[in-house]
Amino acid sequence: MQRAAYQDRRVLGADISSVLLSAELTDLTRAELLVIAPASGPIPLPSAVFGALRARNVKVRVLFTPGREPLTDPVATLARDGIALPTPLDLPHFLVVRDRAVVYLPNQDPTHPGTGRLSRVRSVVMGDSLATVFGLMWDTALQRAQAARTTARIDEGEELMRALSDGLTDDQAAVMLHMSRRTFARRVSDMMHRLDASTRFQAGVHAARRGWI
Repeated sequence: MQRAAYQDRRVLGADISSVLLSAELTDLTRAELLVIAPASGPIPLPSAVFGALRARNVKVRVLFTPGREPLTDPVATLARDGIALPTPLDLPHFLVVRDRAVVYLPNQDPTHPGTGRLSRVRSVVMGDSLATVFGLMWDTALQRAQAARTTARIDEGEELMRALSDGLTDDQAAVMLHMSRRTFARRVSDMMHRLDASTRFQAGVHAARRGWI
């Protein structure tokens, strides 16, 4: 019974290596590539795959579980570009959905463990279902990332305004905040734009109204 079940599954799918996976994703992805990457170990896809897909305007999204170690490529580069987002969920397995029709997942056949290989399953039902769940997870991760960036901007704005309200010169404030004078001036300018202020005095008034100082 169990053996027959695996034989039936192999009618829909096949086992492939990570090298073949990279080639298939690069050549065959037409519209969308979704990747789930667990915290343990690098994902078995080189940066060139994502670069090639992005050059063709293919939608690429990666969700990853943050680990204790710093991110490595390709996830690190994709995260900087906003294409990869961390999720608070513990994602245990590497998984890829191509064009909502083909799913690549770790080989689970106990009779053919296929170390280092993946199972390719062609199923619109599975692919579309996983893509829908992925979309919900992506939206949640995006909201968390946007909230974190907003908090970071507010915290930075508070530091900048405190430095200005203390009567420090740009040079003194830059030293105190561990940045160059040029960087300090640019961030003050950015903050003034966010506060819709034309002068630093006006920015101080608006910041005070928001409770920053």
